[in-house]
Amino acid sequence: MRRLFTYLFLSSAVIAPVAMAQQLGTQTAQAGVNAAASPEAEIILFGDENQPGRTVHTAIVELVKGGVSLDDAVSQTLADVTKEDGALLSGAARLVVGSNKDISAHFMGNMVSFNKLTDSTKGAIEAYPGNAADVIQLAVTLYPSFAQDVIDAAIITGEIEPNDALLAAIAAGADPTTVSTATAAGGTVDVAATPAGTGVGAGGAGGGDTTASTN
Repeated sequence: MRRLFTYLFLSSAVIAPVAMAQQLGTQTAQAGVNAAASPEAEIILFGDENQPGRTVHTAIVELVKGGVSLDDAVSQTLADVTKEDGALLSGAARLVVGSNKDISAHFMGNMVSFNKLTDSTKGAIEAYPGNAADVIQLAVTLYPSFAQDVIDAAIITGEIEPNDALLAAIAAGADPTTVSTATAAGGTVDVAATPAGTGVGAGGAGGGDTTASTN
């Protein structure tokens, strides 16, 4: 009998710390989940406050946080930003975004889902291969500081020639002195015949041809 009591005592002495450790581990894991769901753990959106696309992205995310589905949030936001009296985008940017809302919706849906400009550009071009130049114009207009990234992503798809991708970006307002096809294609394309600031876009003069392609 004495041995039995001794065994039970020792067993309880071992089991209690184990149970306590397991409980502590569970509480720690739950705390980690709560921390990940806190505002402090929020993913930083691509770009900066000077990128029109960041503004559109933020508006979509706010609607999604409020319980709106992603597709509806994208559609509602694009409808708002392309209104004639809309304040979130400049007139030139509104024109580009509103000229083909299907492409714009696909592109911005990708931006919200992946938060990567290159992936969103490639995804939109692969979905609309005949409108690769339009996708480039849209992406450069919304993220003018990242025009080179857009060009590189477009060329990788193989749906548009490097020279055409470069020209489409410049037509959207990309600075021709800061972009080229060198990174993606291994050589720089001569675009001296294209004046700076042609066409519409965040960096353009707004007086050029607003059509990026004839497709």
